[in-house]
Amino acid sequence: MKPTNYAITVRGRLGPALIDAFEGMSVTTSPTQTLLEGRIVDQAALHGVLELIESLGLELLDVRRLDTPTP
Repeated sequence: MKPTNYAITVRGRLGPALIDAFEGMSVTTSPTQTLLEGRIVDQAALHGVLELIESLGLELLDVRRLDTPTP
C-alpha cells in the first residue's frame, strides 16, 4: 500500500490536548464533530490511528479515503 490521504471524522469537538495526539494530521473542528485529515503511510498506520481513536474513547463517525492530496 502506498501513502494515501484519509479524512476521519469523530463525534465532538476535540480540545488542544487531544488534537496534539494526532500529530501530523490537519484538524478541523465544528461544535459537534472533528475532522482529521492527513497522509497515512500504510494500512498498519491507519489501524494505529483508529486504535488511538478507540483508546481515547472517541466515537468514530466516518473514515474516507481521499483521491485528492491533503495540504
